[in-house]
Amino acid sequence: MTLGALPATSAEVESTKSTPYQRMRELLGARAVEAEQGATVVDSVEGLREVLRRKEPTSKLLLRMKLLWISDHEYGQWKLIRMHFVDAQAPEPLDDMLSVFKVSYEANRQDIDSLLLTATLWNLESDSELLPSPGTIVDINEYSNLQLYNDTQCQLTTRLSQLSWEQANAEVQLK
Repeated sequence: MTLGALPATSAEVESTKSTPYQRMRELLGARAVEAEQGATVVDSVEGLREVLRRKEPTSKLLLRMKLLWISDHEYGQWKLIRMHFVDAQAPEPLDDMLSVFKVSYEANRQDIDSLLLTATLWNLESDSELLPSPGTIVDINEYSNLQLYNDTQCQLTTRLSQLSWEQANAEVQLK
């Protein structure tokens, strides 16, 4: 039984592929160009929704959003949190936004999720001291599964190490 024209030697197979060294050099070159050009900063949920609706390849995105609240969830035996974000420049006071979004969340989940960005982080609890506090502007530097759910809800998965922020209150409390 003949399967077609197979290479006669392993050298012929290797000559058609790039080496790990060549692939790594290409990857490093692409990253250098990306770093030189910088990431596109998206600081509003509507702006992110527009980017996702275009479905075109985009440059690297840095998402800058204001944290409203963090909720705890379980998926089987796994714990996770969801961070609920609004536009970074939202002018309304935090307490006002929480009274509109968080207080009525269960009754209006679909509508509220369409106005916010939801980030999922696994193996964390909302009371962790490692997390930013509500009202903090957070940069989401890297993420996976960035998607537009039901054509309206911006969602992603990220890790704590992929977030950066400055604490709004720089006081240190000694215990």
